[in-house]
Amino acid sequence: MVSYSATIKTGTSADRAYTAIAEEMSHWWTPMSGKFLAIGDQAQTDFGGQSYWRFEAQTLDAPNLIALRCCEAHHIHDGLPEEIREEWLDTMLIFDIAQEDGRTCVTLTHQGLTPDLKCYEVCEQGWNHYFLGSLKEYLEKK
Repeated sequence: MVSYSATIKTGTSADRAYTAIAEEMSHWWTPMSGKFLAIGDQAQTDFGGQSYWRFEAQTLDAPNLIALRCCEAHHIHDGLPEEIREEWLDTMLIFDIAQEDGRTCVTLTHQGLTPDLKCYEVCEQGWNHYFLGSLKEYLEKK
């Protein structure tokens, strides 16, 4: 089954996009407890409620690739079943960054976030908002 994937194109540099993802997620996604500066670094999301995810850096290949494994998942969402709590566990956020026709293309593949998961629709909407909207806007303003 195909995992969630989306691409943004921006006029910023690949280095700037890499830094925005590895070090500045709090500015465009959600407050994070840390940055991803070295393999093994961990950071936890803070959406202000009971839900949180903790990620561990698996690949940091500046400025081309960032891969983060969800090593702890605690997803609570009104109206969705209890089974969603750990659906992100061991999924991977993979950010591919490439120069293309004078622009920087950033592709997010959330490996393991597939349409058969009970949280897929709400998570797809979330990524579309934060990745396609907030990150692109954040990169364009810098």
